[in-house]
Amino acid sequence: MEIGDILKDLERNVNDGRSSRFNLLEQKQQDFAKLNQTWISERTAPELLPYQKELVDSTLVRLRDQVEIIEINSIELETTDADIKLKLLIIENEIERINFIIRSYLRCRLAKIDKFAAYISYNSQTMIDRLSDGEIDYMTQHMKLLQELYSKCFLQDLPDHLQLLDDTSGGISMITEPNFDKFVFIKVVTGDAKPVRFNDHEIVLEKDDIHTIQYKYIMKQLQQGDVVLI
Repeated sequence: MEIGDILKDLERNVNDGRSSRFNLLEQKQQDFAKLNQTWISERTAPELLPYQKELVDSTLVRLRDQVEIIEINSIELETTDADIKLKLLIIENEIERINFIIRSYLRCRLAKIDKFAAYISYNSQTMIDRLSDGEIDYMTQHMKLLQELYSKCFLQDLPDHLQLLDDTSGGISMITEPNFDKFVFIKVVTGDAKPVRFNDHEIVLEKDDIHTIQYKYIMKQLQQGDVVLI
């Protein structure tokens, strides 16, 4: 019996009479693939990508359901029942795997918020809209604490016009911006992606093709879902 068959069999046994709530095997597989791709894209992209609230929330709900499966089966667990122990172990490993991806995804986003807080705040509402409510609160508190720390340490001793943390005068910006010139690997996932044109060159994007290219040239295709980062 394959691992997937074990998981399906266990969930079917537990979810009798509640199919409307737990009949999510195919959807779960699709969501995990989306979550995995979202995680890869966030780690690869030089900028902060839009927060995938619906995907993360549905995954967390599914994790709670799987924890419930473990609790229900653990109540009737017999010490000699090796089969049920194996099934529960597989589900626990699956939960840990998904938890790792979600934690890594959120930590990656927080690291970018720490680095690009000023850029996000002073850029446009479009960038703010990419953050979750919790991330907006985090960024606001982060910038407030940073301003207070710098002010107490040294900014208070400087002239007023030198105390700004977002000064862009003199041809030198104090705002750290994403490196849009960074080269990234992309995979074309649709059959109607528009070609990429830059510096009198054109790259035809055919489905399943893999390219390495500067991020700034494929931002539009990435937003439209024609390509994914790998």
